[in-house]
Amino acid sequence: MKKAHLKTLIRCTIKPLFHPWVPFKLRRLLMHSSRLLHRKVAHVNRSTVRLGGCSSYCVAHQHASHLTLLYLHGGGYVFGGVYTHKPLVDNLAATGKCKVVMPNYRLAPEYPFPAALHDALACYKALLEQGTPAEHIVVAGDSAGGGLALALALQLKANAIPQPRALVLLSPWVDLTLSGASITERRQRDPMLLPSGLASCARAYCQTTELNNPLCSPLFADLTDLPPLIIQVGTEEILFSDAQALHRKALAANVKSSLSEFSGMWHDFQLHAGQLDESNQALNDIFANEAVASISSSVKPIKTPEL
Repeated sequence: MKKAHLKTLIRCTIKPLFHPWVPFKLRRLLMHSSRLLHRKVAHVNRSTVRLGGCSSYCVAHQHASHLTLLYLHGGGYVFGGVYTHKPLVDNLAATGKCKVVMPNYRLAPEYPFPAALHDALACYKALLEQGTPAEHIVVAGDSAGGGLALALALQLKANAIPQPRALVLLSPWVDLTLSGASITERRQRDPMLLPSGLASCARAYCQTTELNNPLCSPLFADLTDLPPLIIQVGTEEILFSDAQALHRKALAANVKSSLSEFSGMWHDFQLHAGQLDESNQALNDIFANEAVASISSSVKPIKTPEL
């Protein structure tokens, strides 16, 4: 499918679902239809596992290295899971020749903050308890999952738990107050997200917690001593400012950070890996980054058993 056609399809079919008047339960139900578009990815083994008390989708390349991605899916903290992110997770495992685990963390409004963060922390600690060294773990996430990944790193720092090798943040939503200039300046250009829709998700997730709480909006947190950040963002999305501001603040805190801006691309365009060249390139860039590539290069690849 051509990029222009896909962009139009998203604007017509996905963006309306982000209107605040669409109930979250209905949004989840409608988004389940995206499973019909999933394409099979070769050379990976799939299973469902329990990790930290969470049912989790696990994908491993048939010749995976020691690299493990803990992937936290997006969806505004109110929806998302295998039905929306299976193709991306499968392609990450195939591209990086690694194992990827995506937990089904609890969703708002039924389970508001800090439920998702507690689940993410429990899953990370479970990986450590299973014998996976922190230096072999990369925590990744898109959109709200990107914000959750950053909040997880802050919790690890607060609890003196070893940090992962790196954080991969795809179109991260790190400011639930929606103070970034691009929220309004690019609202017409973004084919997927709506400011009012993000605001409703933020309220559903935070509820009685202030929107600027650093564990909800980690842009306002102290970022010192965090692992390297690998940030990707499309130039057409309303969360463009979030990515830019996070990159600047990380560098000011002496945290290694790389920011890749993909011209003409929209929110979460990496979901279209296998369909768009830009999405494929974005995934390749992740594993070419020094912080991630060093894991595979520093260990001997191993054969992953059938799951």
